[in-house]
Amino acid sequence: MSSVKFPAEYYKDMVENRYFGKVDRKDLGGVLRTFTPGAAFSIQSAFTTHEGRDTGIRKMFENLFENYKIILHKDFTHVVDVESNACSAQFNVELTDPAGKLTKLSNCNFFYLDDAGKFKRVFVYMSGPNVLV
Repeated sequence: MSSVKFPAEYYKDMVENRYFGKVDRKDLGGVLRTFTPGAAFSIQSAFTTHEGRDTGIRKMFENLFENYKIILHKDFTHVVDVESNACSAQFNVELTDPAGKLTKLSNCNFFYLDDAGKFKRVFVYMSGPNVLV
């Protein structure tokens, strides 16, 4: 259990604005700053894990940003566990590839934060194909 507690609004802001807001703007540096150096990012529905902020997670986001011209995360619902420094988020995703093909997903992510308020572990459940390769 974490010794540092953040207010519930911190988790919502971290997920929606500091993380997904930067993903939607393809701000790689901003996205990576939300993770600890040793973070792990697992796509549970695809049995895949990307390890290390500056290696596996960086490469995953580079691929996402290259593969999709438009990225949009919206319609968030959160459950926050302040005592455990954790938050889940259910949301919808719309991805448009360079040819104009639209992919719609409904996802649920589980975020675990360290005492500095950065993601140390993320678990993703996707409703469709794994777009985080």
